Amino acid sequence: MHDKQFKKEMLTEGAHAYKAGRMDRRTFLALCGASGVAMNAVLAGDAQAAADHVVMWNWGGQSEECHGSAIGEAFTAKTGKGLKFDTSGPLEGKIKEMVDSGNVTADVADADLFNAVSLGPTGHLESIDYSVVSKEKTLPGYALEYGVSVILYGYAFVYDTEAYGDNPPQNWADFFDVEKYPGMRSLYKWANGSLEAALMADGVAGDALYPLDMDRALAKIKSIKDNSLYWGSGSEAHSMVVNGEVSLGMVWQNRGRNIENDTDGRYKLVNNQAMAMPGAYIVPAGNPAGAAAMEFIATAQEVPAQLALLDCLGMTPSNPEAFGQIPEDQQDYAITSAKNIDKIVYNDPDWWGKNGGDAVNAFLEAIS
Repeated sequence: MHDKQFKKEMLTEGAHAYKAGRMDRRTFLALCGASGVAMNAVLAGDAQAAADHVVMWNWGGQSEECHGSAIGEAFTAKTGKGLKFDTSGPLEGKIKEMVDSGNVTADVADADLFNAVSLGPTGHLESIDYSVVSKEKTLPGYALEYGVSVILYGYAFVYDTEAYGDNPPQNWADFFDVEKYPGMRSLYKWANGSLEAALMADGVAGDALYPLDMDRALAKIKSIKDNSLYWGSGSEAHSMVVNGEVSLGMVWQNRGRNIENDTDGRYKLVNNQAMAMPGAYIVPAGNPAGAAAMEFIATAQEVPAQLALLDCLGMTPSNPEAFGQIPEDQQDYAITSAKNIDKIVYNDPDWWGKNGGDAVNAFLEAIS
């Protein structure tokens, strides 16, 4: 009896060490072989022990707090399972590295829907279980095999009311018009949103953007290069505006309200032609909590969770059932509110998932 208990504890500790990278595969296999137990069986037992909680991989800060209160509490009440966080940021390369290493420690990654297109077919993601998750609780085209949009954020812009007076910019054509609206402007340096804005400024209709005409988009980007700064994070975009570095600034729409408040209304958000981006939940292949990840995603789709995320984080619901319940004080800022939904443009995650790497490289070369 004591030998069996010792062996069980030794194998469990070995599984944790292997998954944490403290033990190499050869040593772990040798340990399992000496104990007469298959490696998969040991790891399965370890995964079962880990399934009392789900680990969400996101970017930390307020996002951790808001996901915990908006989704985590309801998920725990529904399933009895807890919610923990990895706040190191689920970049695509890090997801690949985690899965390829065999040391998968996260269950749900807070990512973009185009990540599902690029990572799913390569075996790095679990398929979404649509017997648990609902395709009807997101927008059409945003429930994919390897990911589902749970929230929307958007690329919009703010402008300096003191600089432009009674004739403010109203669309991307105005944003790119440096003669009519002089001054510095800012764009997202990783291309997404910036390319679409450039094409709309050049006369392409919002519903005819894809496939993106890269030559045309980059030519438009270059035309305002001398008047442009580029940002890589939401906080950087925010700082460029509130510090007065730019008169026109592309921003993530959910930061618009804070920018208006932080500048005492001097800068105003424009959501006309805002690019709606499907923020998505994806599940790394071999996630330790197994099917519990799907229960977590299903909880996040519910209207109370969607509205709580909007209130806490400014992220717009993607569940159409929630659109009509967006509060009045959020109507100007939520891109799927009744006030904005007919003015926005929708990102194509399939195009970006298949072409994003090349598009980003071309964009970076154009602005360098």
